[in-house]
Amino acid sequence: MNALGDAAKPLQISPEVLLTKDQIRPYQDRALPQAIARAWHHVEFYHRLWSAHGIDPGSIRCVSDLRKLPIVRKQDLEADLIAHPPFGSLQGDFPVIRLQGSSGSTGKPKPILHTRNDWENITNLWARRLAAQGVTAQDRVQVAFNFALFIPGFTSLEGAMKLGALVIPTGSGAVTPSTRQLELARDWGVTVMGTTGGYALHLANVAEENGFDLKRDFNIRVMYHTGEPLVEETRKRIEELWGCKSYNNYGSVETGAPAWECSHQNGMHFNEDAYVFEIVDPETFQPLPDGQEGAVVMTSLFKEASPIIRYMIGDIASIRSEPCACGSPFRRLSPIRGRIDDMLKIRGAVVYPTAIEGALRTFPELSSEFRIIVDRDSHGVDSLEVRVECDLGAASDREAMSKRIVRAVKEKAGCSADVTLHPVGSLTLPEQIAARTKNRYVTDLRKK
Repeated sequence: MNALGDAAKPLQISPEVLLTKDQIRPYQDRALPQAIARAWHHVEFYHRLWSAHGIDPGSIRCVSDLRKLPIVRKQDLEADLIAHPPFGSLQGDFPVIRLQGSSGSTGKPKPILHTRNDWENITNLWARRLAAQGVTAQDRVQVAFNFALFIPGFTSLEGAMKLGALVIPTGSGAVTPSTRQLELARDWGVTVMGTTGGYALHLANVAEENGFDLKRDFNIRVMYHTGEPLVEETRKRIEELWGCKSYNNYGSVETGAPAWECSHQNGMHFNEDAYVFEIVDPETFQPLPDGQEGAVVMTSLFKEASPIIRYMIGDIASIRSEPCACGSPFRRLSPIRGRIDDMLKIRGAVVYPTAIEGALRTFPELSSEFRIIVDRDSHGVDSLEVRVECDLGAASDREAMSKRIVRAVKEKAGCSADVTLHPVGSLTLPEQIAARTKNRYVTDLRKK
């Protein structure tokens, strides 16, 4: 492929927000053609894709021209990996220093390579996120993400270090047992903890079992989360249990660190100096206006290796363009309604597992663990079962609890479900909870 000209040098993203609202679109209009040129000259995946569609990359002169380019989906990347092992043709011919991958929870891990500039930019964006969530050089940050192919543990740790905070890389519960995690957080005066929302709830359960008082024994004032959807009810439960602020962050190994919540927690600001966000109709791929819900599509402006250009990440949300009280010039992504891949069709109705989770989190009697089982009988009729954990009391109490949960699921998720109660600790062993990267709550037996 042709050598890349100086005009397409990669961006260096500062942790500080330096743009005004009026500067964002002109900035993107300058940066986007450079990103397209890098991909065309250096990344075989896009050179081949755009050539097949008869696209002249020189015609992409501004953000408005993005719609000329085809949408890229997860299955396109998976097919490319099969056709071009071991890393696929998305990586390009840049000198790379690091490989991270998807968790592999729905298949083989997806390898994503990074240049040094890619890595610096992503960790700078994490520093921006954490600063907006109140992390400072005075904090002690316990990073309880899985340190493996799963990327947020490494990138959030470096982001906190760039703010001058003291980081404590305990890793997941598979590396540092949950009881020890709690002891270290207490004894070493941890003030900030990074973990998935599900593991934050599990740690609260373990604390109660071991006689800890979450609000008396700990000084944690901020928890930051990523890696799985954080529904509002889960966030509220974390905040009530720990007596802290709980912040959502959005991204993936393919995208880096695109969006984050500010202190007002009213949607997630996306870094418009590093990405272009679109919302499209998930079936026609036609762009939708701000405020209308559809599939999230992202384009990276800074990435050299493994750039994403019109990548449909698979989430359903909308863009909020009204000003935020925090003063950030960046627009916001609404809370994620759910993932397209996780969407269930039950007797013709669309059901998102996140809505069921939201209903369950309103019951303090339930543990953090639950399972959603979908099946189909011999007559072709779909069934939905929700299995939950709670302390089992008298039969009448169990029956009343089940009825309350059935009503809540119906109101929140719009579907009828059978609810079965199980003893605490019976759905998932503690060591399995500690070892997992993210929660997978759904078993669809119709696919077997």
